Amino acid sequence: MKITTACTMDCGDACSLVVDTEKKTVRGNPKHPFTKGFCCKKGGRYFERIGSEDRITEPLVRRGSGFDPVSWDEAMALVADKLDAARTVPESILHIHGHGYRGILGKASTVFFEKLGASTHYGCLCDDTGIEACIRDFGVLNHNDPEDILNADRVVNWGRDMTRCSIHQLALVQKARKNGTEVLTISPGGDGTPEFSDVNVMIRPGTDRFLAAAVLKLFLEAGDLNPWVLTRTANWPALRGLVDGLKFRDLCAACEVPARDAEMVYEWYADRGAVATVMGWGLQRHVYGGENVRFINAVAMVSGQIGIRGGGSYFNISSGRNLGDWSHLVEGGVPAGERRRLLLQDLGAELAKADPPVDFVWIDGHNVVNQIPDGLALADALAAPFVVVVEAVMNDTAMRADVILPPALMFEREDVLGSFVHNYVNRCAEVVPPRGNARHDFDIMAELGARLRRPVRFPGRERCLREGLKAANISWDELEENGFARVNHPMVAFEDLVFGHLDGLYRFPEALHPEPPRDPDYPLQLLTLVRGESLHSQIPEQDMRGVPTVWISKQNPAFGGLNPAMDVYLTTDRGAMQVRVETVEDLHPRTVIMRRGGWMKYGHGANAIIAPSVTDMAHGTAYYSQSCRLENR
Repeated sequence: MKITTACTMDCGDACSLVVDTEKKTVRGNPKHPFTKGFCCKKGGRYFERIGSEDRITEPLVRRGSGFDPVSWDEAMALVADKLDAARTVPESILHIHGHGYRGILGKASTVFFEKLGASTHYGCLCDDTGIEACIRDFGVLNHNDPEDILNADRVVNWGRDMTRCSIHQLALVQKARKNGTEVLTISPGGDGTPEFSDVNVMIRPGTDRFLAAAVLKLFLEAGDLNPWVLTRTANWPALRGLVDGLKFRDLCAACEVPARDAEMVYEWYADRGAVATVMGWGLQRHVYGGENVRFINAVAMVSGQIGIRGGGSYFNISSGRNLGDWSHLVEGGVPAGERRRLLLQDLGAELAKADPPVDFVWIDGHNVVNQIPDGLALADALAAPFVVVVEAVMNDTAMRADVILPPALMFEREDVLGSFVHNYVNRCAEVVPPRGNARHDFDIMAELGARLRRPVRFPGRERCLREGLKAANISWDELEENGFARVNHPMVAFEDLVFGHLDGLYRFPEALHPEPPRDPDYPLQLLTLVRGESLHSQIPEQDMRGVPTVWISKQNPAFGGLNPAMDVYLTTDRGAMQVRVETVEDLHPRTVIMRRGGWMKYGHGANAIIAPSVTDMAHGTAYYSQSCRLENR
């Protein structure tokens, strides 16, 4: 039987999928206007995850140093008892939720713990820095429809490796190229961007703001400015004064881009025709990541490429903007109020100093020990409270649990979700029953709420789904029949240059901070980039045997000094891990690439030696500002 469903993983493509339940095959839905009949390896091989021999399919309770299987009744009774005890001090409860899955029903645990007044976390591991930067510029988070890139004469891809993280955007770019659109990519290299680029410009990681400022400098010197565009901005004199005081050669030196390449980027924006700017999510994972995004947006704005067909600046939209809230349907709990928040990136230290202390932790949708910097500190801190982890595999976080509750996985549970790239809402249908005794996360929360001495009562799933669809005026019956529905947003964002700020005007950045100096003891820069075959830490355990690999250029200063006959270690100020070194062409000479998500218990988790530093906006995580060295021992 073939059933239409959808991918709920943390990916903007948010594919509509057709699943053959007998053959256990997955392909993109050919009827879906964005998915267009194909999907990535991660979605295509998802039945491997569902049927993995390593999967947890029944509740587990810690006994001594190991875990014993128990019934759902025993597990839930234990958890409810611990949670009832902790509710006397709501701050002593901590909820940690991630984006291991998305959807209307996927909010269940967030709604539940809001009703308890539990502690939560702030800070972001993904894209909030760039989101905040775009909101400061445009006043709202929006961009042109992805299909509008087909109207571009030129595309400037500022650091997005679409071969690994956005294959449907790549398909649009490739189609545009066949129609004559040219593509220029700016990145540190070592990625898949040459595959779809006509020109590549290599840049020092994290210094994109200086190249953008150099382009702005050339616009000022040429006097090539559109007066109408500048009247639609609130603070053009501030940016002009800032850029006037900078030297073009100094800006090029700061980003380590030759002057001729910076001039070429300017020419791409200054030439006639529409230029679409596509930003990668990596360039905002630096200490001044927000500034990087804001200066790139400023180039698009000054060059007259905002608010036009074929132009625009693409970073993100909200995956929830087309969906509504259903939390008001939940009965019980405490009135909404201020909740204690702990900084996610430094959660180990936050737990150690929390007052009152945290006694109960619930973790779902998040391999948090693996994903945050200094994960070892968090692993140690989780030894004190009672920890419940909703997880399907014995990963770095599940190993720290007192109770593990097995969730139904994608294809085994129903939900509805949006995208942070396109404007379609997809239905994720249950196409196979949950394996073993696994349960839908929504049902887990509903049962736990009903077991509490002061119950928190959830409505039925369908009622929540219908309520969530009201915001976009989407019919549940239509969605159930077709598997997807389009929500109508304008093809061109900010047409007529009307922006989301109260005065309708655009805002430029008004400061340009210098890059922190290189540490002579750690002269290289570590980039933990996205994988092509697995999403974050959702990696089959058999794929993590042996020593992890890092990639460097032969021009890297470490290359000539390493003895290949000896063990090699990747070392930071936080520790060291053994690695295997391979070389790759066209990579910035001081860059070390390691693919993210490897588990610490197999010696593959780079976050164990990454410091918990914070970006300049929205408390993002500056993973890519981590300095390092490679050495023999």
